[in-house]
Amino acid sequence: MEALSPSELLRAFPSGKRLSSADLRELIDAGTTLRLLEGSVFFDAGDRSDAAFLVAAGRVRIERMLESGQRVPLGRLGRGHVVGDMGLISGEARSASAVVEEEALVLRLDHAAYARLRDGAHPAALWLLGEIERRMSERITGMYDRLARVAEDPRLIEDLPTETAVPLRWWERWVQRMRL
Repeated sequence: MEALSPSELLRAFPSGKRLSSADLRELIDAGTTLRLLEGSVFFDAGDRSDAAFLVAAGRVRIERMLESGQRVPLGRLGRGHVVGDMGLISGEARSASAVVEEEALVLRLDHAAYARLRDGAHPAALWLLGEIERRMSERITGMYDRLARVAEDPRLIEDLPTETAVPLRWWERWVQRMRL
């Protein structure tokens, strides 16, 4: 597949216009362009965090499986979002699963490529951190709003959308570890 073009990335992330053309091209060249079909799994909760994904097009559902086996959608991310950003920064295992809901065009940036940009004080690394910071702040604010609404009316928790449980790889690994 051909690499993501600078114009495609800028349509998704308008704040990237602050980067020079050369810096933007270096960011794209540091990553891998992927086209993911509906139903594709970016990663499962519990997986090793090895990369983040800059979404240029499409939509991704973030979800968590409860102990009861029900999947609970935590959010939907689309164009202009970074999926897997927390793992890129912390290096900890994935805390949720990410599934493609609508065919997605993404730039995959693995830990090593990100570390090279960051350690070299590349302008794209600073820009990416700003994007992650902004989106993370939005997600935390949204979470606080949802928690406040549930605290005011606990019946709202019954309205949480769930899906039929489907065993996921991480869940099976987790059960095996718990038996040890």
